[in-house]
Amino acid sequence: MDRIEPRVHQKNIAAQVCACAFTDYPMITSYWPDRGRRARHLEWYWACAVKYGLRYGEAYTTSDVAGISVWLPPGQTHITTWRYVRAGYLPLPLKMGVKQFFTQTMKGDKLVHQVHEEIISGPHWYLFIIAVDPDRQGRGIGTMLMQPGLEKADTQGLPCYVETHDERNVPFYLKHGFDLVRIELVPGSDLRFWCFLREPSKQ
Repeated sequence: MDRIEPRVHQKNIAAQVCACAFTDYPMITSYWPDRGRRARHLEWYWACAVKYGLRYGEAYTTSDVAGISVWLPPGQTHITTWRYVRAGYLPLPLKMGVKQFFTQTMKGDKLVHQVHEEIISGPHWYLFIIAVDPDRQGRGIGTMLMQPGLEKADTQGLPCYVETHDERNVPFYLKHGFDLVRIELVPGSDLRFWCFLREPSKQ
């Protein structure tokens, strides 16, 4: 396992992996219902997300960049618009479509952040991104990518938080000690997200 350094070629490869892994992720398809438009912008979107993680958190990958995890540590778990802008997301309304962005996407993102802070407002670790190349899934890579953050949280005696918009991911988080604490529906849509909390291990 390697910690990603802010080198352009690694960021680009990590963004490609995320784009492949999340092509049909419900949140992403709600952002870009049109598959062609989604394909044009998805790698750019995830490059910004990886940049956010490198700026405000800790990013981990395998030596061949088969996957990536981004953990936001205590003190960095509050997502702000200014931080999104600094990560490169300013053109997002144009790439997504201004109407779509302001009527649906902002509403959904606001609810995700609101629920996060309602569930846990104290110090914790936030699993911001975890993605594995679809061709390499099912080989334990996701488990390896999750470990650095879990171990740091356990060492510090702190909980971990994560949410997913894909119900198929629920067993994965349960297997790694997370408890499902809340399920939310974004108003005016059929987009749901599942929220998890993991208490620190006492071992």
